[in-house]
Amino acid sequence: MGCIAVKVAIAKWENSISPLFDVSRELLVAEVERGQAITRRLVRFVEGDWFSRIEQVVNQGVETLICGGISDFYYRHLLARGIRVIPWVTGEVEEVLQAFGQNELSGKKFAMPGSGRWRRRCRGGW
Repeated sequence: MGCIAVKVAIAKWENSISPLFDVSRELLVAEVERGQAITRRLVRFVEGDWFSRIEQVVNQGVETLICGGISDFYYRHLLARGIRVIPWVTGEVEEVLQAFGQNELSGKKFAMPGSGRWRRRCRGGW
């Protein structure tokens, strides 16, 4: 029985999670299978309006977006396009990617300060 790869995007700034998706310039897009990233590539956002930012994420085939803060506007539009959003995450991109693959992203270590994320589930069931 084979595992299905999940395509995840992480909004990044240098080697860390971008503090706000709305203004992030890059995404790390990876396919995760059996807890490991099997492919990865860096995608730079092309300048444009809010619609083009959402389309760029959708066109990558992303199923899950991991980010720091995100406005309700972007959050709702991404959800409406079928993308699961895991907000209020902080940390180094590679550690976050590994934690996602191991299903260990929900602890205090990756909770953005002040978000209260580790005490309760975030909006959208996360």
